[in-house]
Amino acid sequence: MLTHGSSRTDAGVHALDATMHVDLTRVSRRTPSLTPNPFEARAVMSAVNHFLRRAGANDARVWACARVCPEKFHARYSATARTYVYRLRVSPAHRPPSVFEKGKVWHVVRDEPLNVDAMREAARHLTGARDFSSFRARGCQAKSAARTVDALDVEVDDALANAFDPESRAWFGERDTDERFSLPEEVLEREETNREETNGGSGVKKKKNFVSCVAITARAPSFLYHQVRLMVATLVAVGAGDMTPADVQELLAKKDVSFAPPMAPACGLYLARVHYDGSRKWDARRGAASDG
Repeated sequence: MLTHGSSRTDAGVHALDATMHVDLTRVSRRTPSLTPNPFEARAVMSAVNHFLRRAGANDARVWACARVCPEKFHARYSATARTYVYRLRVSPAHRPPSVFEKGKVWHVVRDEPLNVDAMREAARHLTGARDFSSFRARGCQAKSAARTVDALDVEVDDALANAFDPESRAWFGERDTDERFSLPEEVLEREETNREETNGGSGVKKKKNFVSCVAITARAPSFLYHQVRLMVATLVAVGAGDMTPADVQELLAKKDVSFAPPMAPACGLYLARVHYDGSRKWDARRGAASDG
């Protein structure tokens, strides 16, 4: 029995919505000469999840299952687009990601926010049909570096940045007297220090305690090997002031990945969605010529 996945991801990359297909043949043990009805999709999903739990694979689950025609559908070659999301936590070294986000975001160590406007301007140079030779890792087996990036969006979500941060006001707020006396002294001292570091009572902390969360979303029919992580690293370099949007244009023109910044780590990357709209036909008799 062979399984066919919709996308290939690097070790350490997370998948929120991966697709696979498998050809199953149902055989009756009691009467092998008879051909029983095919498995019901719900029964297949329940059985796979049962064995995943029994094997200790608690971070994987089948959440939807459907019967498809094996002659007309392929999990990889029928896909019309793939959406990836890359999550960044931007904060000083002494404010690392919490235990809930460890290994799930890239901690960009900075005392001030990234220039998101500059990142968005640079992202416009990376959308559309282009030669992405400067954004394909060595060892990429694709026959061509030509790809079409349909969308490359940069968004800020500071509410998410503080959602798991025990030092944020969202967690502590203003404590009453009885509750404050029950806290450890080091916590009280930290709260007092944070209060003194606000600017004129405005409630805005100085850059020393700055925390922000940035999400970069990329969508394309297919990507080159490490393309998303290399694009993210370049956008972060622009946001940090190490590159300009014009430098991104020059990087594309060089068609050489050695000029690109070191690629972003795998831990912040998520395969968010594999898209199927029925427009990409698959014929099992002919196979597929795509290297997507």
